[in-house]
Amino acid sequence: MSTNAADEDRFPAVEELPQLIEKVLADPDMTKSVESHVRWVEGTLKRALKREDFRTQYGKSLRDLLGPGATALCEMTDNGELRVQELTTPPKHVTASQRRRSSILRRLASAAGVPSGAISYPKPTPKPTVPAWARSELHNRIRHEVDRKPSAPGRARLLVVVSLVLDTAARTGELCSIGIVDLAPDLSWVKITRNPQAHGGDLRVTEVWPVSPITQAALANWLPVRGLLVEDLQGGAGALLVVLHGNRVFHGQGAYKRGMPLRVHGLIDSYQAHAKELKAEVTNRGGSGWELPKNLEQLRRGVQERRASYDTDRQAGAKTPQWGPAVVLNPLLPEELEKKKTAAAFGKVAQAVDAFHQAREAAGDETDPQVLRARRTLRDATRLAWARSDHATTLKLLQQAKLANDDLPAAGYNEVLLDALERT
Repeated sequence: MSTNAADEDRFPAVEELPQLIEKVLADPDMTKSVESHVRWVEGTLKRALKREDFRTQYGKSLRDLLGPGATALCEMTDNGELRVQELTTPPKHVTASQRRRSSILRRLASAAGVPSGAISYPKPTPKPTVPAWARSELHNRIRHEVDRKPSAPGRARLLVVVSLVLDTAARTGELCSIGIVDLAPDLSWVKITRNPQAHGGDLRVTEVWPVSPITQAALANWLPVRGLLVEDLQGGAGALLVVLHGNRVFHGQGAYKRGMPLRVHGLIDSYQAHAKELKAEVTNRGGSGWELPKNLEQLRRGVQERRASYDTDRQAGAKTPQWGPAVVLNPLLPEELEKKKTAAAFGKVAQAVDAFHQAREAAGDETDPQVLRARRTLRDATRLAWARSDHATTLKLLQQAKLANDDLPAAGYNEVLLDALERT
């Protein structure tokens, strides 16, 4: 039964709810994600208020609606009611959606200045992580797949995703935010901007992580495939992980087109599909031993747990590997200190270019050990300068130091990466 003007007089909450929603959405610090969740809960409340029994019992005030009404709403949704579509699947146990709905209901109650009746759901038990031995075996399996140089876009992208998680314990949102500019000149480092929700607060720390040779090979294989996917895009194409196929579903920023940046839900869904496909194919080839978990987060948590255990063991005096970022760009560090470190890194680039030219002139042979050492020093200096700045600044530094474009490979610049940077 739909509401009418008489109902609005009898049940003020029906009319006050849209005003409350707009008040909550007016928060300047609200993210797009939270805004979509608020709209989602608004729709659920409106569907509930269309029911005469619910409206009669809880529609007389926002105190009723967001107090005992919120409790009733949670119970109804737990029983599979108020769904947008009629589904035959039974309601699940505690899910992220239930916790998110309760969180938004509490936010609405706080904005209205009334007690919240939203049910507080416990965090669900995390799914088991991948053990250390399985992750080690997974590295070996990935190496084998990368050596095959897969041209299928889904396979090439999956290997990059899994390899990056194994190296950096990056979350899905952090993976999606990686751009071409966040890859080191020689693909040996990657910049990860940690999401605030992962650490608390609004501080965004950028960590520059070394990646394994396996990941470097996976990136080198993926970049040409990615280049084909973005070639029809209008404008820049800076994301590392991009959409493989377009669709006609319209989102907040328009339709998904091939080559557009991959978003979090797309990454989660594609990982599950391509991981299942890979395991099936490897099994059909006679292989075994793949321990890819169903969810990417399970893999990430296993890596994070291993990192934490390394830190604990080292504090206890054990000689365990030191697993961490090569460079951390922290906004809280003194600005003058950061400027000095950056200036020193830039100075080393100029020195390395001079030393490279001198070694070349003295040796006259590119394979001379002296030249090879100079190339290695130049590559390391270039990588550190990029880590503390960006590619545009680093390339300008090399140009000012009189390094010819043909010699950029000596500074570590990967040709495929240069092509991708040109496209962005």
